[in-house]
Amino acid sequence: MVVLSSFRNALTIGGATSSGKITLADDTSFLSQVTLQAGSIDTAGFEILGSGRAIALLANQDIITGNITNPAGNITLTSNGTIDTTAGRINSSYSSGSGYGYGYSSGNGGAIAFTAQDNILAGDIISNSINGSGGNISLTSQTAAVESRDLTATGTTNGGDITISAITRITAGKINSSASTGNGGNVILDPENDISVSFINAQGGSRGTGGIVDITTGRFFRATDTFTDTNGQQASISNAGGAGGNAITIRHGGNNITPFIVGDAGTNGTRGVITTGSDNSIIPTQSFLDSYSQGTAPSEIKIITASPPPSPPPDPQPDPQPDPQPAQPDQKPILQPDPQPSTAPNSAPDEATPPEENESPQLSLFTTIPPAEVDTLLVDLEESSTRSFEQYIGESADTPVKTLTEARDILLSIEKATGIKPALIYINFVPATGTPKAAADKTISLPISPQSDVIWQFNAQGLALNQVSQQQVATPPVNRPAQNNDQLELVVVPAKGSAIRKRVEGATREQVMKVAKTFRGEITNVRNARGYQASSQQLYQWMVAPLEAELQARGMQNLVFMMDAGLRSLPMAALHDGQKFLIEKYSIGTMPSLSLTDTRYVDIKNTQVLAMGMSKFAELNPLPGVPVELSIITQKLWKGKSFLNEKFTLDNLKAQRRLVPYGIVHLATHGEFKPGSVENSYIQLWDTKLRLNQLRQLGWNDPPVELLVLSACRTALGDEQAELGFAGLAVLAGAKSAVASLWSVSDEGTQGLMADFYAQLKKAPIKAEALRQAQVAMLKGQVRLEGGQLLLPTGNLPLPPELANLENQELTHPYYWAAFTMIGNPW
Repeated sequence: MVVLSSFRNALTIGGATSSGKITLADDTSFLSQVTLQAGSIDTAGFEILGSGRAIALLANQDIITGNITNPAGNITLTSNGTIDTTAGRINSSYSSGSGYGYGYSSGNGGAIAFTAQDNILAGDIISNSINGSGGNISLTSQTAAVESRDLTATGTTNGGDITISAITRITAGKINSSASTGNGGNVILDPENDISVSFINAQGGSRGTGGIVDITTGRFFRATDTFTDTNGQQASISNAGGAGGNAITIRHGGNNITPFIVGDAGTNGTRGVITTGSDNSIIPTQSFLDSYSQGTAPSEIKIITASPPPSPPPDPQPDPQPDPQPAQPDQKPILQPDPQPSTAPNSAPDEATPPEENESPQLSLFTTIPPAEVDTLLVDLEESSTRSFEQYIGESADTPVKTLTEARDILLSIEKATGIKPALIYINFVPATGTPKAAADKTISLPISPQSDVIWQFNAQGLALNQVSQQQVATPPVNRPAQNNDQLELVVVPAKGSAIRKRVEGATREQVMKVAKTFRGEITNVRNARGYQASSQQLYQWMVAPLEAELQARGMQNLVFMMDAGLRSLPMAALHDGQKFLIEKYSIGTMPSLSLTDTRYVDIKNTQVLAMGMSKFAELNPLPGVPVELSIITQKLWKGKSFLNEKFTLDNLKAQRRLVPYGIVHLATHGEFKPGSVENSYIQLWDTKLRLNQLRQLGWNDPPVELLVLSACRTALGDEQAELGFAGLAVLAGAKSAVASLWSVSDEGTQGLMADFYAQLKKAPIKAEALRQAQVAMLKGQVRLEGGQLLLPTGNLPLPPELANLENQELTHPYYWAAFTMIGNPW
């Protein structure tokens, strides 16, 4: 145990603008108020112990923690990336005698606040008090999702308030803000999409009132469990109290199409009673298609939904505009007002007014570097990406690195076998202008090594500080740390002809990462149908436009991207040139590196599929479309066998592949690519979580699985470790190729894309082209919900009962199709 104190002064460790990393090597106790600040913070595996004074963790990137215990003291985590505390629990509870030394322990639990730019992934969070008030708990994701286990802020005097705000969704366990004698704490939940919780207990005590429960979701709300409240009700939501209840308000997106059902939490509703007291309860089972209210203020229960909004009128045609003059570098290209294909405009139900005009993207200026210098760079690029992935999965660095000649031979063999012309595109960052040219041309961006990026480390021997600045460390150019002013560089390797290398002027690492983060946040927001437009076009200008003329002149049809850290979770299919999406022009794939990928071509049209999946989960959102998805794939579209729910076990997955060497394995279940080490990420089976580092045990490389499909996974977008797991999925699984989603797509969107993907797979020359055809069909409105059916180019399919009542819906927004990515061998 390391004990640190600054006596009566606050202790600050790290720098506000640091790009380094803080880690722990032992449990650490702080007797003073403390602030840890760095580029990233990782304390998983060890405990931070406070004395009742404030603990704050601030990071420009991700924060990953184990246990943090600070009796009666505040705990604050603020990150410009992801916050992940699933390796431990956060506890600021007060109990008699808690605190250390001279800690200022009041009778109340300390406040706990998480604020993240990206996802928040939390374990249990507890701020109780046995003789005072529970502490407030606040979780805010500014662009993504909040996912937690139990949140507890109970007290004797009062319960603490529990507030969760997110953009995409909220998933939580038991929420308890109750009090034993005084008032219960308020519970406020507000995402743009789905909410799923176990239950909400905001009850007041014997002499108090319950807390306000206020829930607002743009889609559906589910409370999947019950507890016995003070009046003996089996409640999913209760704020009853000895002095009375309080308001319960649920605003949901059923829109007179999907009912809210008290007694059925399958899609939109609660498993148990909703109650503000013995005189005001909604008892199961009752279904509410329209808005409904019951009781009198202040303890009224309101279930509110809006009528379906009218379809917006078609966008007016823009006035003709002259082409920009490329000779003037300060001019900007004209932004097309609608990035949809030339078909009927998208009538997304949440958009009833035309979008605001977005800022035009910056015109890309670039420098072409002589092709001869590309030859020497390719090996360095492959070495960088290959070793980064090997380090992530804990393997020795022994994979032979491909040369330029070998890369060309691979591409040429694919072209001969399929008739498709592929190109490899490396997108990476290099030192800014001013670095000597010879060094700059041979310098690549690598993840910072554990030795160079740790600026503080706590261990049993005390506190160690790396006081040597990054500029003072004499490291080879290949190991240089990332700099905000690094410039974007593009390298293209074709099968024939000269390789292409271009440096994009003015596109710095800081600028590109900022726009990429904005793009990832906007593209998952269906409510703003064109909110992603500006960032999508700007990324296109930087990453594709400088190469466009050469790609078209050489007749390229398939682009395989190998991206620098922080860019691997970009949905490249949705980049837009102002007229078309990139996926409308090329089939697209991504690799961790060419050296790690099994690039041998096999025609999979006659292979069989093993399809397994789950529709019911104990803690995660249900996937009601999975049974239909599996049956369609194995009975109508492909030859194979399917297993659902309790038959989807690890033993059965292994056994079925041993019995029949299925060429395609389709897993319709939740999966997560999470920050931190490889074992943090998993695929959910009926009986276990299959960790990514366990995939090799399945033996899918002998004989190889030609294609692995994960139809319902999600990724911590922008996180380097999560990106490595996603980009390396095929390698980890021993499969040649994988199709997986960057974010959770709705059941109807997933079912539509998967059905058309398998239909196209029977005809397309390569796997990436089958995915492209399915994505283009969706963006053109050829895959949509209509009359309780899923309309496809190849025919109509019935929807499961849980989805059959959904209103007619276009699936043209990139949220529905751009998440799905071809990983590994795209051929």
